[in-house]
Amino acid sequence: MHVIEHARRIPQGSAIRADVCIAGAGAAGITLAHELADSGLSVVLLVGGGRREGERDRDLYRGSADPPGSHEPLEQNRRRGWGGTTARWGGRCLPLDPVDFEERAHVPHSGWPVTYEDLLPHFARANVLCEAGRFTYDVADALPGAQRELIVGFDGPDVVTTRLERWSPPTHFGKRYEHVLRKAPGIRVLMGASALHLQLTPDGSRVSSLRAASHAGLPFEVRSREYVLACGGLENARLLLASDDITPSGVGNLCGNVGRYYMSHVTDIVATVQLHDPNRFVFGFERDAGGVYVRRRLWATPHAQRRYGMGNVAAVFHRPELANPAHGSGLFSSAYLAKSYVQAFRTNGLQGGLRALRADGQGRADHWRVLGENLPSLLPASVELVRDRWLSRRRLPMVLGQKTGDRFDLLVSSEHAPHPESRVSLSHDRDAFGVRRLSVHPAYSDLDVETVVRFFGLVGAQLAESETGSLRTDLEHIRRDAHGRLDQFNSFAHHLGTTRMSSAPGSGVVDGDCKVHGVENLFLSGGSVFATSGHANPTLTIVALAARLAEHLRRLPRARAPEFPSTEQP
Repeated sequence: MHVIEHARRIPQGSAIRADVCIAGAGAAGITLAHELADSGLSVVLLVGGGRREGERDRDLYRGSADPPGSHEPLEQNRRRGWGGTTARWGGRCLPLDPVDFEERAHVPHSGWPVTYEDLLPHFARANVLCEAGRFTYDVADALPGAQRELIVGFDGPDVVTTRLERWSPPTHFGKRYEHVLRKAPGIRVLMGASALHLQLTPDGSRVSSLRAASHAGLPFEVRSREYVLACGGLENARLLLASDDITPSGVGNLCGNVGRYYMSHVTDIVATVQLHDPNRFVFGFERDAGGVYVRRRLWATPHAQRRYGMGNVAAVFHRPELANPAHGSGLFSSAYLAKSYVQAFRTNGLQGGLRALRADGQGRADHWRVLGENLPSLLPASVELVRDRWLSRRRLPMVLGQKTGDRFDLLVSSEHAPHPESRVSLSHDRDAFGVRRLSVHPAYSDLDVETVVRFFGLVGAQLAESETGSLRTDLEHIRRDAHGRLDQFNSFAHHLGTTRMSSAPGSGVVDGDCKVHGVENLFLSGGSVFATSGHANPTLTIVALAARLAEHLRRLPRARAPEFPSTEQP
């Protein structure tokens, strides 16, 4: 029997038996399988696509937004297949902060049933699995002897710059850990196996089977002791809602929380800092003793968050917006042109891509002009970029350009506060398997806007008080502009909170062990279980939660079956 095989080889009507069934093979699903590889448990890992995502795979992710245009196309920032979205992620790693797990009076619906300390050992493990170096995110520890502050003399009680973010190579979880899964005697990987339906027992207390199928349309079942959905922040909720034959509202949805509290992050470039002495400022990426790329950030302290009624928020010094040719950089214009052509054809196909490119012809013409003006200096910069960005295993995370002049843009990443009316639900449209597609309705509160405004107010005040620079922005303009930008939201693949963690079923979907409230043998893994979003990219926390869940599954009492997962013929 093949350890890794395609689901089209499974005879129609077969029943595969295992101790644990994991649906989804992104960061969460592969981490779970990896951490269970030596457990003695038999594991079936269902991969929704193949090694490379095809158009049919991508179509399964399509959905709609309510109102139209309020969210990017649902298939745009996700990948369905081996490795999931780690096939395309940038690699940014940092854990949620201790404050993110706390119940905060000024952040409605905040608080997790687990603490930062509960996750701490699993964060360290996640750092290893993400290949992000040591679990240390403080400048003094990670970069001994280096300048401590991002801007010498700037740090104060409200905003500090001594915290780091780390960068994975980035790790493609499918490619990186396939060898471990191949060697594990109890793990069976089924490529092209889409999870379609959770079948509950008549009383709704347990999952009795999971129905799946390949693109060939041949359905089969997995019958397992435990089931884990690790399909992503949107698809976890979709599968629960669509499995509505026993519980009409969907699995785990007796209190109506599945699909609610959808969160991401508020991310944008909205301010420029003018520094008095740019020579005392660290711009761009540094490398620690292990060669891992790190970058410093400005972070609002928990003290400031509570005092000023803010969510968690941070900012990094960033390159100018690529789409705006006013940056005058041939390197940035060439990067923008490459991305625009690839995105147009990938999203719309050949004919649709040509139409999309014609519709924005003037914008690209300006970039071609910038490219022509900078052509003599572009070649050496391009050689260096190709070497560091594409030929190195641990690649340069992004091109930021040179530290020139005294003005630098700030890119903010802010907490999207949990809101019960920010939600995903099922539409009437159906995919190729007959499963109803998702409709997304993002919603925001004044806190989401005010967090950004107040944060930049603190940054500006601290720059002035420390006499290190000045903030060049209009806070009222930020406030007005933020509302408009949130009406055209982009998740940047951070799909969080749709099956949130809670201590009781009235306020969430899963408990502190990621088990669905009221369903004995169903667990969820991934960004969907986040109770709050923090400001951090979610991948490291997703991996930490998956490693913690694997440890929990190991401890569950059961009569263990040492044999390889079996297949019962119809």
